[in-house]
Parts: sequence; structure tokens; C-alpha cells
Amino acid sequence: MRNDFVVDTVANGFSLYQLDNASWKRNFPTGTPSRKLPKQVAFGEDSNVVVGGSDHGAIYVFDRETGSPLHVLRHGDGGMVQTVTVSGLS
Repeated sequence: MRNDFVVDTVANGFSLYQLDNASWKRNFPTGTPSRKLPKQVAFGEDSNVVVGGSDHGAIYVFDRETGSPLHVLRHGDGGMVQTVTVSGLS
């Protein structure tokens, strides 16, 4: 279950893959970016959520298993959120 990795697609969100065979599992859409720059994405809450930034001032929190958006946190005036940090605690 924790044999996964997540990457920023730079095109429209994040993608989850299985580590041992690199097979795609699901997408986490964040919309079409205005700038194609990499953004950090990480697991949180004991790997139960996926958290990542955007180029339009939002931080996205997704359910890792379903891909459903849990929260969209607004930051600043719509600028780049390129770096995120998540706590290891639930």
C-alpha cells in the first residue's frame, strides 16, 4: 500500500505511480497551469493524503486512495506555490 510515489505532471496536476513497477495509478487534477514550472508534491497524514502547490496561489490536498480533493487552501494573491512541507503526524 505504501509502495507509491507521486510527481508533478507540470501539465495539469499530480500523478501517483507504483514504485516497484512504475505503473500509473491515478491523477490528482489541479487545472491547466499558466506557467509550466515544477511544483513540490508530498504525502501527508501517514501517506493518506497528497499535498501539492500550484501556479495560481492554491495548495491542494487530495485523498490518496480515491483521488478526491479534500481541501483547496488559498495562499497569497494567486502567485506560485512551488514548495510545500507536510508534517509526519496525523
